[in-house]
Amino acid sequence: MPSPRRASSLLILLAALLPAVALAGEIGPFTGPDADAEAGRLYERANDYVNNVVEGQYSYAYIQFHWKRAGSNIDRILRAYPSSPTARQIVAGALNVGPFPPTYFKERVLPRLEEKKVAAFDAINCAIFLSNLETNTDEPARHELIAGIIRTLCRQQRWSEALGYPVLDPERAWLWEIVTRTAVIYHNSKIADELLGNTTKENLPAMLDLIAESRAFRGDTARELEDFIARYPGHANVRPAVFAGLLRREVRIQRARLLKLPLDGLYDGVDVIQKPDQSADLPAFLRTIPAGPGLQRAHRGYAGYLAALGRLDEARAFASPADAPVLALGYARHLIAVEEYQQALALPATFHLADADADQFRVQLIELLAQAGRDAEVTALRGLIPARLAVPAAYHEWRGRILCIQNQLVVREHSFASIPLVDPNLVGRLICEWSLTPNRTLRGAAPWDAVVYKFAPGYTDLPPPKDRNKVEAAGR
Repeated sequence: MPSPRRASSLLILLAALLPAVALAGEIGPFTGPDADAEAGRLYERANDYVNNVVEGQYSYAYIQFHWKRAGSNIDRILRAYPSSPTARQIVAGALNVGPFPPTYFKERVLPRLEEKKVAAFDAINCAIFLSNLETNTDEPARHELIAGIIRTLCRQQRWSEALGYPVLDPERAWLWEIVTRTAVIYHNSKIADELLGNTTKENLPAMLDLIAESRAFRGDTARELEDFIARYPGHANVRPAVFAGLLRREVRIQRARLLKLPLDGLYDGVDVIQKPDQSADLPAFLRTIPAGPGLQRAHRGYAGYLAALGRLDEARAFASPADAPVLALGYARHLIAVEEYQQALALPATFHLADADADQFRVQLIELLAQAGRDAEVTALRGLIPARLAVPAAYHEWRGRILCIQNQLVVREHSFASIPLVDPNLVGRLICEWSLTPNRTLRGAAPWDAVVYKFAPGYTDLPPPKDRNKVEAAGR
């Protein structure tokens, strides 16, 4: 048992430590010089966090870690040291957290920072963020981006998210078509059959056409395709749709055979060519398509297919005079495949294309050259494209770079942010497509923080919070 003198000493020491223990545990409120100094220190630390850890230099996850600590410091000052000069100045609006008033910082800045951090998590989150920007008012272009997002979700096996993506009721059939196309190509028959079974009568023709095309593209046998066509005798466009899917796969297969390249690992865009050793008898199938608009489309597609294999004289037999741009672009694919780049550049004159058609041809050609890794020809062609088409040309150039096999695009921290495009929809579409390419390469920090910062910098004039729960969650 301790002596009375020692017990008295322990009590004195404990009494001296109680203020420090209380400050650490925040049992307060506290007053006095020590409490005032602690409040000042907390504010100074919070201010330094917000002023020094800024977007554009750090990731949003790193920024959020420090800015949340800044918010916690302000809350702690007001809760534990309410009578301190620092707390009184904060309440009076005389002190900011960095450049922000404390209430604005907590209720608007931190929730927006949470959105940015989530957006910078991965490619699909970034694309969704771009589609939802308040400044993104180009609805047709945004529609194209949303289609890319839905396709990407499907390819990532996130089917429920794709089907539940928020679209307007009149757009629900359109969303189903996107999901169904991917489900058919990649053999998710459960989802494809369910969506087909729930398709309304007015939307059934379009749904059957895309299913027919997708089944042909994925490599169904001739018997399987004929069985599918026979199930829908009243739908005249199903057979031409099958032919379109066959053309899409056959051109890749036949070009590879022509150039004596391996058949494994062939792609059309970001879709793999399945069963590449299986070929279709295209002339025989073409003869089974009845006369009408479907046959005209089939002839045009077949002409482009033949031109893409270098069989230009045969192609002209199936083309009309109005199909010159189709022949030119198809033949350009052949010339680039056999490394005749200068001839490809001269095709507008060879095919006597009108000025408008020639300009559109060059926009498409720049993608093909970029995909072939021909930087010198891309630079030369870029100078021939009029200013009014500079934006689509830049988009197609970067799409070609993304799909390039020879010179694989190595994505770094600022790769996507440095693309000379200010339309978030176009950048979002490129991000979606890159995320599905088989040859994607990422080195260093992820590029999504830089994209978010490019399109949504700063925190000025943020709208008031709509959901108090999100405000509280963002501050925790």
